Amino acid sequence: MGWILEVAKMCLYISFPVGIFHYVNQPAYFDKHVIKAKKEHYPPQSKKATEEMENFIRDFNANIEKERLEAMERQYASR
Repeated sequence: MGWILEVAKMCLYISFPVGIFHYVNQPAYFDKHVIKAKKEHYPPQSKKATEEMENFIRDFNANIEKERLEAMERQYASR
């Protein structure tokens, strides 16, 4: 009787993760939960907001590059 119980426990240990894996990897589950959560946490941005962010990044990087060039020129001129 003891070995039957051990076999039953082993079947449960193996079938539980396989069953969860099968359930979670279904496309219906993915559409229902994952895509819904993604849309809630990361709403689509407007093109205007995206353009403003790109312009800000471009201007910020240009200012940093300008400061670096001026620092290099000052360093070169002091030699």
